[in-house]
Amino acid sequence: MYLHRLLSRFRIFGGTPSHSPSLSGSAPSLLILVYFLIVPVLLSGLFLSEFFPESFPLGIVPISPAWADDSTVLKSTSSISPNAPVLTLDQAIRLALDRNPELAGERARIAIQKARSIQAGELSDPKLVLGEQYFPINLNMGQSLLAMTTVGLRQSFPSWGKRALLHRRSVREEEASRWSLKDQEIRLVRDVRLSWIDLYGDTRTRSRIQSIVSLWGKAFQVALTRYRQGTGSESDVLQAQFQKDNLKDRLETLNLQKEESLHRLMRLMRTSQPFGVAEREPSVPEPLSEAVLLGRLNAHPAIKSLSLKDQAQALLVLSAKKDRIPAFSVEGDYSYFMGPSLITATPNLFSVVLTMNLPVRPGERQDQKVREEQHAFESASARREEVRQKLVEDVRNAEGVYRHLSRREIFLDRELLPEARRNVEVALRGYSTGTTGMGEVLSAMNKVEETEIRALSVRTDRLKTMAELSYLAGLSDRDDSGRNP
Repeated sequence: MYLHRLLSRFRIFGGTPSHSPSLSGSAPSLLILVYFLIVPVLLSGLFLSEFFPESFPLGIVPISPAWADDSTVLKSTSSISPNAPVLTLDQAIRLALDRNPELAGERARIAIQKARSIQAGELSDPKLVLGEQYFPINLNMGQSLLAMTTVGLRQSFPSWGKRALLHRRSVREEEASRWSLKDQEIRLVRDVRLSWIDLYGDTRTRSRIQSIVSLWGKAFQVALTRYRQGTGSESDVLQAQFQKDNLKDRLETLNLQKEESLHRLMRLMRTSQPFGVAEREPSVPEPLSEAVLLGRLNAHPAIKSLSLKDQAQALLVLSAKKDRIPAFSVEGDYSYFMGPSLITATPNLFSVVLTMNLPVRPGERQDQKVREEQHAFESASARREEVRQKLVEDVRNAEGVYRHLSRREIFLDRELLPEARRNVEVALRGYSTGTTGMGEVLSAMNKVEETEIRALSVRTDRLKTMAELSYLAGLSDRDDSGRNP
């Protein structure tokens, strides 16, 4: 009868507690099967509901929640060894400048152009002329009565003034290559700074998220305490645990971004060993004003290089015009006459030969060469002006972005971040006393997370803009440290 009343209490047979169905009839085997399958479960649930009526009101045995076991927490991994060396930005820049193969190749090309500039200022090598002439009496050369041996030198001379123009042109090209090397160096410095700031930003973002994970840990402890005291719900505990674990998953994404930034920086530095970065904010030169940057734009290495290339091409135009003047060569010969015997041998001839090339069709040859070099000069000048206008645009854009980011950084640090942090403190304090719910805590925590990440993003973007402005100013790490370029 006790089991029958127990089944009636849970409405197993669809009746009421006071009117239970009869156990006699055609289904005794079914009742016996139900008793053996259901009764043990109901007895255990009833036993738990008698001692824990709030936790198990229906007499159902619960499954342990995820927050009760920390063994499933995602563990963070990193390819950077704890014993890896820690470098500063200045050290990374020096390593990149010293090891970059493109810079080494450019220095080799400068050495080649220097050798060519010396060669362009010199005359071509003189030519040695040797000759032997016979004056036979008959067809038998061995019975000649008179022979003449000639020894001479021949020297070619280009058109008047062309050699000096070619020498000046080679010097200008060498200087242009030196300024091009300077531009490549400051570009490399800029790229290293940008990659370093990315790595620094990923590291700082990871630290910020870890601090927010700690805040969610406090919220989780408060929710767990209230739940054990019977004043909070299990959903609050699970929600706090979910937010904390969700941030840990974001940390894994940040670890991947951090490794990508590190690998990009290692490529620029030409190193295969991972390393750590200093925690302090990277040092980037303070940018100059827009007016100063635009005023010194013509002194930028890229513009200086292109200007010198324009000058070299202009000298080629003048050199092509010199081809209208005939080039010539001079030959001096010394002849020695040999008679039938040594007694009659007498050196009695010295000759000078002048050879000139005549520009008989200048319209089809020399004038066309001049037009070719003139068009090349116009193309180079247009290219230089295009690069200059692009630099002007970059200066104005970067300087405007820098002022905008500076204002936002001040506003976020002084206004939004303190407000977001105070909201979290108030929400946690109110939740611990029961005056606010988990929804208010969740909203405040999301706000402080979003504001922290946004403030850090603004700061790293401002540092990147400073690195870009440093390049536009034509400054490099070697200049800052006083080293010669």
